[in-house]
Amino acid sequence: PIHRLVTAPNKGKEHTTPLVLLHLVPEEQQQSSVLPNESDMGLPSSPGWKKGRLDELTDWAVNDRANRPIICEYESNGLWLWTRWKDTVLSMIAVPVLLSMLVGFGVDVAAHSYSEYSWSVLAIPPTDDPLVVSLQGLNSLWEYQFTLCSLVLTFFTAEAYKHWRSVYYTTGAIQGRINDICLLVTIGSQRNNPASQELVACCTRLLKTSHTFFWAATLTHSDGVGDRRNNEAKLGKNAIEPLLLSPEGLKGLVQAGELTMEEAESLLNSGLPPSQYTYILMEWVGLSIMEGLDMGLLGRSGSNRQSGLEENLLRQLTALRGEYFNIGDFTAGRMPLAYVQLIQILVDSLVLLAPFSLYGKLGGLSIPLTGLLTFFFKGLLELSKSFLDPFGNEGYHGQNIHVDVLVSELNFGLSSRWVKAAEAYPKAPPNGKAAVLPKRDH
Repeated sequence: PIHRLVTAPNKGKEHTTPLVLLHLVPEEQQQSSVLPNESDMGLPSSPGWKKGRLDELTDWAVNDRANRPIICEYESNGLWLWTRWKDTVLSMIAVPVLLSMLVGFGVDVAAHSYSEYSWSVLAIPPTDDPLVVSLQGLNSLWEYQFTLCSLVLTFFTAEAYKHWRSVYYTTGAIQGRINDICLLVTIGSQRNNPASQELVACCTRLLKTSHTFFWAATLTHSDGVGDRRNNEAKLGKNAIEPLLLSPEGLKGLVQAGELTMEEAESLLNSGLPPSQYTYILMEWVGLSIMEGLDMGLLGRSGSNRQSGLEENLLRQLTALRGEYFNIGDFTAGRMPLAYVQLIQILVDSLVLLAPFSLYGKLGGLSIPLTGLLTFFFKGLLELSKSFLDPFGNEGYHGQNIHVDVLVSELNFGLSSRWVKAAEAYPKAPPNGKAAVLPKRDH
C-alpha cells in the first residue's frame, strides 16, 4: 500500500513543524472494512462501520437524499397514539409511575396493619382513624401545592416548547438564508460567461460545505451518526467533528469534490480551530462575490441593479451569520438553573406526598390515582426538559431535530434546485408573447 502525505508549512509561526494534510487509507484496511446493509448505503443516517468511518462521514456530508423525517412524526388516529411507546412520555416516566404506585400500596398496607379499624380494599378509611386524622393536615398543604404546581408547570412547559420551536425555526432560517444567497448569485450571474458560472459553482459549493461544517461542529445526538452510537453520546462526544473536520476528513471532502486541495490547506493554516471553519468559508464566499461584482461577473456593471444585488447579498450573508450564532445562543441560554431546579423540586415533592395526602380521602383507590397523577406531572416535566434538549445531547431523543436531514435537504437545494432552474430558463419569444396553439377538433 502507498501512503501519500501532503504537507503545508506553517508560515509566520514560531514553530516549524509542518501540518500533515492527510494520508490515504491502506488498501488492505479498506478491503477488511465491514460494509453496512446495502439498503442503507449512501443515506445520511445509515449506521457506520468502524474502519470505513471516514467514507461514512463523507457520504453524510455530500448526500442530498434524506431517509427519515426532520422530526418524529405522528398519526392523528387515537388508537395509534395510544399504542406508541418508543420516544414518548410513556417510556420516559414508566419507572416513576410504578414507584409512586408502589409507595401508595405500602401506605395502604401500613394503614390496614396498624389501624384499630378494618375496611375493605376499595373502601374509604374511617375519618376518626388516628392515621387518617394525622394525614388531613398534610392533605390541606398538598392541595395548595397541587394548585401552584399545576400553574407553574403549565407555564414552564409552554416556555420549553417555545424554545424548541425557536431552535427548529432557526435551523430552517439557516437553510433559507443560504438558499437566498445562492438564488441571488444564480440570478445575477451571466449564463453565457464561463467565468461567471464558475463563480456560481464556487459560491454554491463553499456555502454547502460551510453548512455541513457547522452541524459537524455542533454537538448533537441526532445527526444520523451519533444517534446510532449510544456509547459516544453518553460520554458527551461529538460523533462527527473529530474526524470530518480533521485533516483526514478534509482530504475526504477534497476527494469528494467539496473542497479543493488549496482550500483544505488554507483551512488548516488559518490558525483557527475546526469549529470556525464554517465562518472561514462564509467569508470566502463574501470575498468571491465582491471580486465577481468588481470584475463584472455578477449583475450589470455600472448599473443600480449591481449595487442592489451587492446590498442584498451582503445582507443575506450577515443574516446567515446571525442565524448560525443563534443556535449557540439558544443552547447556552435555554433556561436558568434555579428555575429548572425549582420546578424539579416542586414536581418531585408533589408526587412524593401524593400517596400520603390522597389516602385519607380515597383509600385503596389512591394507588392507581397516584400513578395517574405521577404520569401527568412527571410526564409534563420530562417532556419540558426534552423540549429544552432539541438535539438529544442529554438523553431525550423523542423530540430531536434530525441534523442529517437538514444537511441532505440543503445539499439537494444547492446542488440541483437553483442551478438547474437557471439552465432550464427558456428563451423569450421575439414579441414577448407565448405562442397560441391551434384548436383541435375532438
